[in-house]
Amino acid sequence: MNIFTGDEKNAAASPIVKTWGKIDRSKSIQLMHYTRDNKKLIVARKNGQISILDPNEDGKSCQEFSEPFVTGEQKTSARFVGLFANNSTLVTCTDQGIVQYRSILEDKSSTIETTLTLVPDLCRLRVHPKEHHIFACGGKERELSVWDVNAYKEGNCLMKSQKKKESKPGLVWMSKNVSHDFLDLRVPVWITDLQFLSEQETTKLVVGTKYNQIRIYDTKAKRRPVSDFNIGHNPVVSLIVGRNSNEIIFTDTVCNVCSVDVRTGKILGQLKGFSGSVTNLAVATESSLLVSVAMDRFLRIHEIGASRELVKKIYLKQRLTSVVVDESEDGILGYSKKEAEKDDSEEEKFWEDIEEVKPKKRKTKH
Repeated sequence: MNIFTGDEKNAAASPIVKTWGKIDRSKSIQLMHYTRDNKKLIVARKNGQISILDPNEDGKSCQEFSEPFVTGEQKTSARFVGLFANNSTLVTCTDQGIVQYRSILEDKSSTIETTLTLVPDLCRLRVHPKEHHIFACGGKERELSVWDVNAYKEGNCLMKSQKKKESKPGLVWMSKNVSHDFLDLRVPVWITDLQFLSEQETTKLVVGTKYNQIRIYDTKAKRRPVSDFNIGHNPVVSLIVGRNSNEIIFTDTVCNVCSVDVRTGKILGQLKGFSGSVTNLAVATESSLLVSVAMDRFLRIHEIGASRELVKKIYLKQRLTSVVVDESEDGILGYSKKEAEKDDSEEEKFWEDIEEVKPKKRKTKH
């Protein structure tokens, strides 16, 4: 298994093995994606640069693209909130609502190339893992919506609605806000992350919100969430589907990483060992491992079975923003528990051998 991380100073790394890039805050990595088909690493940077890297050639850049709306020079500059690629197409989205499908092939006739202008204040866009022409997005006061790029190119709206704002080309489905609260006040909307629950279906999604809510949607059932859970007291930062579609794992702003049963809303367990807010997650489903990166500069590998044990902890020097996993490679991060214990004991021995520096006694004046 290979693990790739990105940080806020432009270093893309496969831990312990290699580091690619030079320290440059203007090129900090905002999002990463790994393509299973052609084994390429896609990196979206703060300055609007999108790089396709080849891990088998020391991170050599195969192709470069740029997003003119993302410059990183001003506080009002757009940022990337969506990134996806397969062996023929690159998909990007900014928080200003600009969605671009680009061809990465020389022969562009067989690929989708188009630009969609959606609403601003988006916080996350996800492309369906199998049906790549389907994507979902949401954000600050932006309801969850599902889009079809093929329908957009043909000018068709697939959502049956009489409202003009819901009759847009390519729109498949849009959620509806929950009912007013017990004070009859409108419930605010702020989606921070979302995922498709299944690779076989495009109709079931889960979202996390700024208001510590986990919501499950079924586009075939209704527009309001089929399940709505309040989890903890802190905003959800990121979430990911666990070992199956009934389990999701989420992080919040205060170091909590928990797994939740989407059928009941009950917390199945909490992972321990974090001392900084977790910024990104990746699941290695074949080996039942959760890989996480946090603001405390550590990469951690946990078992997500019954034990939820911390398998490995690696210090990577920079504040980490993203992580992706390649499960097709063996032997690079195939850590056993004995190896983990050995590394921990070596680290403890290192700190024990350091001579303690005692503070000098201050002379008192008489």
